[in-house]
Amino acid sequence: ALLHEVLPAEVLNDTPRLAAALKALPIRLCAMRPIDEAISTAGGVMRQALDARLMLNALPGVFCAGEMLDWDAPTGGYLLSASLASGRTAGQGALEWLAARSATAS
Repeated sequence: ALLHEVLPAEVLNDTPRLAAALKALPIRLCAMRPIDEAISTAGGVMRQALDARLMLNALPGVFCAGEMLDWDAPTGGYLLSASLASGRTAGQGALEWLAARSATAS
């Protein structure tokens, strides 16, 4: 929704320009929140249900990241970092999975 507020429709419909806009999106940090407010919640996809690249064992081709994962830890201000890192892992896993499927289809 935020992107629709700040970007014109022609950018939203142009994948390279949209990617560039996302990469340039500023994230302004004003202050840290108290630890009681700055923790992730429990629940989500259990680690045992995922492979090393965060793909669901029961649904090949479906990857999970960030708060989709079951973690319950006082991550404080690091929740964003953990979410981005797991997103990178899942994204790389998706690329590898697609490449392997493409290679076997050829």
